[in-house]
Amino acid sequence: MNVFWSFFSKKSRLPAFILFILLAGPVLTLPHHIPLNPNEGWNAYLATRAVAGDPTRPLYPPPGSMVFNNYPPLSFPLLGLAGRLTGDMIVTGRLVALLAMLACAGLVAGCVRRMGGTTGAATQAGLLMALYASTSFRDYVAIDDPQWLAHAIMLAGLALLLPAGAGRLRPGRVASAALLIAAGGFVKHNLVALPLAVTIWLAWYDRRALAAWCGAGALALLAGFGLATTLYGSAFPADLLHHARIMMPAGAIEGIRKLAELLGLLLAAGLSWAGPAPDARARRMRAFVTLFLVLALATGLLQRIGDGVNYNAQFETLIAACLAVGLALSRIPGRPGLAAGLSFLPLLALVPIQLAHEARDLRALPARTAQWQAAIAHLRATPGPAACETLALCYWAGKDETVDFFNLTQTLLAGGQAYPFAETVRRHGFALVELSRAAHRHANAIAHGGHDPIDDALDAAGYVPVRDGPDRTVFLAVPP
Repeated sequence: MNVFWSFFSKKSRLPAFILFILLAGPVLTLPHHIPLNPNEGWNAYLATRAVAGDPTRPLYPPPGSMVFNNYPPLSFPLLGLAGRLTGDMIVTGRLVALLAMLACAGLVAGCVRRMGGTTGAATQAGLLMALYASTSFRDYVAIDDPQWLAHAIMLAGLALLLPAGAGRLRPGRVASAALLIAAGGFVKHNLVALPLAVTIWLAWYDRRALAAWCGAGALALLAGFGLATTLYGSAFPADLLHHARIMMPAGAIEGIRKLAELLGLLLAAGLSWAGPAPDARARRMRAFVTLFLVLALATGLLQRIGDGVNYNAQFETLIAACLAVGLALSRIPGRPGLAAGLSFLPLLALVPIQLAHEARDLRALPARTAQWQAAIAHLRATPGPAACETLALCYWAGKDETVDFFNLTQTLLAGGQAYPFAETVRRHGFALVELSRAAHRHANAIAHGGHDPIDDALDAAGYVPVRDGPDRTVFLAVPP
C-alpha cells in the first residue's frame, strides 16, 4: 500500500484516497447479477454474437429483425473473447469499463505532462477526471458499455501524437496516433470532438503533420469499413449509418444541467488563458485544449438531442476540461490555488452525495441481489421464448435475444418498415414479456408520438401483468 501512495504527491493523496473509497461500491457490486444500465444486456448479447460464429445470429442483423446494432464492431469481439474466459459477458464488460476509466485518468495525466505541464498538475488533472467520473457521471462507472474503452484508446493516440518537447511532430508518430484514434472510433462512434480538434489544430500549426494525420486516418477508416463490410455484409453500413433515432430537444436542456455540475471545472479550464504563454509550444498546447473543449461542449450538447443519448456524450467535455485545468495549474503565475479551488469546489458537494448513495446501495446489495436472482430464476424456469426490456435479465436467464424494445420503438415511431412484433404477440409468441417502468422509453414514446406501440400491441394481444419485479419491472403473460 505504501508503494501505491508513493506515486502521489502529498497534495494528491487525499483526492486519491477519496477516489479509492468512491470506487469501492462499484467494485463490490461488479460481480452481482443486478442490472446497472439498460445497455448492459444489449452489449452482452452482441459480444456473444461476435464470437459465436453462428450465421443465423449475425452481429449486424438484416432489415426486419427486431434485434438492432447501431454501434461500430470493434468492442464486441474484444469483449466477447474476454467474456469467454470468465463465462459472463456483463461482468467482463464491467471490469473492462472500470479499468478503461482508470486508464483514461492516467492518460489525461500523461497528456498534460507531454503538453509541458508539471508532474503535480498532471496528477491532479487525472484525479479530477476520475473523481468527476465517479460522482457527476457515476452511473457509467463499471457498467458493461464500451464508452470508456473508446476514450482510453483515443487518449492513447493523443498521448502518442503530442511531442515530448518543443520539437516538431514526427510523421510516424502522427500516423500511428491517427490509427489509434480511428480504432477508438470503431469502438464507439460518438467521439468526434477529439479527432476534429486534432485536425483543425494541425491544419493551423503543422501542415506536414496534417498530411500524415489525414492520410493515415483516411486509410484506417477505409480499411476498417471495408473489413467490417466484408465480415458482416451490407447490413453493417446500413445499421450504422441509417439507424432510426427520434430527436428530443429536451435532451439538450438535460445536457446543460449536467454542465452546471462541471461549472467550477470549466471556469478553472478558462484560467489556462490567464497571462501570456511563455513560449510558442505553450501557445500551441493552449490553443489545442481550448479547441478540444469548445468542440466537446458543442458536440456533446448536440448529441444529447437524440432520444436515449445519455450524459456519456459529454465525457469528451470532462476530458478536455481536465486537460485545460492541468495546463492552468501548471502555468498560472503565483495563482495555481485559484484553478485548484475552482476545479475541486463542486466535488465538496458531489462527493458526500455520492458516498451517501454508495453506503445506501451497499447496505441494500444483499437484498437487491436476492430480488433480481428471483426474477432471473422466474425467467429461466418459464419455458419458451421471452422478451426482455431489461436485456440483462434474459441474458442471465439463458434466453435468446428476441426483441430490442428501445430501438424497435424508435424505428416504429420514426415510421420505418414493418416489423413482426405485433404479429408475434398476437400469436402469443412470447411466453413471458418483461417491461421496465423505470426506463424512459415508454414516457418518451408517448411524448413524441402520443402512444407506445409496444404497449399497444401487448394490450391488443391480451398480455397482462403476472408478476412484479425489482425496480418497477413487471412480467406479462397471456392468461391460460
